Amino acid sequence: MRQPGQGWRIVIIIAPDLTLSSWILAEVRGDNYFMKQGSTQNNIGAEKSESSAEDALQQSKGDTLNPHGSEHDELRALRDRLAAQSGVVTHLGRTLLAAGASAYLVKFSMARLANAVGIEAQHSQVTFSEIVTSVYAHGTFRTESHEQRTFGTNAARLDDLRLFVRALKPGLLVEDAQQRIDEIVHRKPPYPAVINCLASGVACAGFCFLNRGGLVECLVVAIAALCGQILRRAMLKRHANHFGVWMLCGLLASLIYMGVSQALVLTGLVSVGHPQGIISAVLFLVPGFPLVTAILDLVRMDFLAGISRMTYVIMLVISAGISVWMIATLFQWHIDPPTAFPVTGVALYLLQFTCSVVASFGFAVLFSIRPQVAICAALVAGFANVGRLFLVTQGMLPQAAVGLAALTIGIVAHFISRLSGFRFSRTSLTVPAVVIMIPGVPLYAAITHLSNGDIPQATAALVQVFFVVLSIGVGLAISRMLTDPGWRIDRDTAQPRLLEKTGWNDGNRRFQMR
Repeated sequence: MRQPGQGWRIVIIIAPDLTLSSWILAEVRGDNYFMKQGSTQNNIGAEKSESSAEDALQQSKGDTLNPHGSEHDELRALRDRLAAQSGVVTHLGRTLLAAGASAYLVKFSMARLANAVGIEAQHSQVTFSEIVTSVYAHGTFRTESHEQRTFGTNAARLDDLRLFVRALKPGLLVEDAQQRIDEIVHRKPPYPAVINCLASGVACAGFCFLNRGGLVECLVVAIAALCGQILRRAMLKRHANHFGVWMLCGLLASLIYMGVSQALVLTGLVSVGHPQGIISAVLFLVPGFPLVTAILDLVRMDFLAGISRMTYVIMLVISAGISVWMIATLFQWHIDPPTAFPVTGVALYLLQFTCSVVASFGFAVLFSIRPQVAICAALVAGFANVGRLFLVTQGMLPQAAVGLAALTIGIVAHFISRLSGFRFSRTSLTVPAVVIMIPGVPLYAAITHLSNGDIPQATAALVQVFFVVLSIGVGLAISRMLTDPGWRIDRDTAQPRLLEKTGWNDGNRRFQMR
């Protein structure tokens, strides 16, 4: 009997193997379901009806829980394929991030590779040390999160991976992509360890003259920076903490400069200037490539990557600055640079050009930039830096001169990259050229003044450093916006097909990843 307030729901299931239809009455009472069945003929028909009803319910549950139906093997194969596709895309992103790529380049490259291997949609979040990516294909999705603990700069690898991504076409096999990436990763660096260490000494020696040091100071700085770079390579090879490495290398370079210079002074043959030398000896520790990359990340509004990378840069500078402060305090040295160059006239501009070229080329070697690109970057740096110094002597504000020089470097780098068929990346051309304009001496001097409690001088030095670095970022950003539609027009890096369908690809105006 039906109770008051309750109702009956009738479900009729037609089974093709029964002579007569069976019916099932379902009485709903709260969360309890009571199944009652009856038959119009005999018990055999009722048993067959019950079996058909159970099969129908099981099939309905399977269709609800499994969107691909009962084809479990096919679904497993599709998921395995998506896992392989996601794995190679993430591998590319981690390789780029370990080589020092910007967040924009990482996300753009991952999206292009995802499109090439058959992934329907791909979204990623990139910071300085982490990658989170989600891929969608075959009616399912996969999300991966990876932590990247290898920090460094390898511009040659970045250029090779950039060319690999530019040449991607749809239909690429996962195995072929993985093999190609592994081949690039296992290539030998463009310079042996000996050349790398010598480049550190040569670059800092060039910096020393630009910081108004003399010949003797430049030679001593070269020795100190060479020893410091040897120690840094040895410690990084053993995966030591970067902040400890920077502190110990700065301490070693400062001590060597102090020891050699004091020995020369005791001989009475020459006099060595301490201020321009002790700071120039640790300028190989200035993280120029991460600094420029962090600026570009912030301009692209990749704030997670930009802020975290800039924090890393600041902590490295502080670590090296503590070493300079310890030596300067221990031996009571003042570290403010002299106000005049040791030479004047035409000879000054020739030496400034030569030292700018040498310093820029040395830093290009430290960044593992290939010789052809390094030579081009060094020549651009020579002309731009001499022009900047000339404008400053004519009364232009230092930050305005730096911004104009950075803008010029960015535009010239674009045309060099275009003439090379985009084999030379603009990042590899611009970073060594602008890194010699980073005010390393005021930066480390500010840290020392702060440690000594000299707040006015520390504040003046920090303000100078801030505006110069800001001017470098503004100049590079304007040059990118003027020459690259990918920077002039904000686009979703997760949709590579949309990038290729824009008007900038019409005719000869093909969109190029630089």
